[in-house]
Amino acid sequence: MIRIHIFHTGSVIVDRAIPYKEKNPLAVTGLFRNADKKLTLPVSCYLIEHPKGRILIDSGWDTKYAHEQPHRFFGLLNNISTPVITDKEGIDSRLGEIGLRPEDIDCVYFSHMDFDHTSGISLLKGAKKFSTAKEELADVDKYFFRYVKKSWSGFCVEPFHYENSGIGPLGRSYDVFGDKSILLVNTPGHSHGHFSAKISAGGKYVLLAGDSVYTQRSIKEHIIPGFTVSQELAQKSLEWVCACAADPDCLLVAPNHDPEIKEQIIEL
Repeated sequence: MIRIHIFHTGSVIVDRAIPYKEKNPLAVTGLFRNADKKLTLPVSCYLIEHPKGRILIDSGWDTKYAHEQPHRFFGLLNNISTPVITDKEGIDSRLGEIGLRPEDIDCVYFSHMDFDHTSGISLLKGAKKFSTAKEELADVDKYFFRYVKKSWSGFCVEPFHYENSGIGPLGRSYDVFGDKSILLVNTPGHSHGHFSAKISAGGKYVLLAGDSVYTQRSIKEHIIPGFTVSQELAQKSLEWVCACAADPDCLLVAPNHDPEIKEQIIEL
C-alpha cells in the first residue's frame, strides 16, 4: 500500500496574475495593484509513505513567518507572495500530528526551489536527504533574483537527473524507487527543473501537479501559470496535466495551491 498525505502548511497571498496569466506583465509583481486583485491560496506539502521508504515533496513555509515578513531582493519582490502561517502549521507540526519526526523522512524532494516550497526546510533538520532536479539548481543560479537561497543555506540539496523515459510532456522523469510507483515527471515552464509527482499502484494513479497548474480552473480553462521561464514549455506541461486529468485511471490531479484540494489521505 502507498499512502499519500496532503498537508496544507499555511497559505500565500498573491496577485491573481500569478495563477492566471494576464496581459499586464507587471501584474505578477503585485505592484500598483489593488487588494481586490489578490487571492489567498493554500501552500501544500505531500508525505508519501511507500513500502520502500518515506518521502516528502516540498516543505512549505518556515513558521518564523508567523512573526515576521520576508524581505526579498532589496524589498522589490516583497509583493509577489505574502506568507500566512501559524506556529502550528509548519511541516514539522504536521508530521508530528501523525507521529513522525523529520528523522523519519528518507528524502525531501523539492518540485522547484521557489520560496514557498523551500523555506520550511529549516523545520526538517534530521531528514536523511534533500534533492531537486539538476535543471532546477541551474535555474537558481541563472534567475538569482527569483530565489531566496538563504532559505536552504546550511543544507545540502543534491541534484537528481531526469531520464529519457518517454513519460511526461518532454518524455523525461526520475524513478524514485526504481519500480515506476513514484515518478517525478519533468513538467517545465514555471521553471526548467519543475516536476509533477505521479504515484501509481494497481493501474490507478494520483498526480501531484506542483505549480505546473495552480487550480482546477487552470485545468478546465487551460490557463498556464502567470510566471514562467518559457510559455511554450508551460503550455506543453499544461496539456500533459490536462490529459492526465481526463484519464479515467487518474484518481486525482492536485495542484499545489488549489483551494479545492482539501487535506486528505489517499491510499493506493
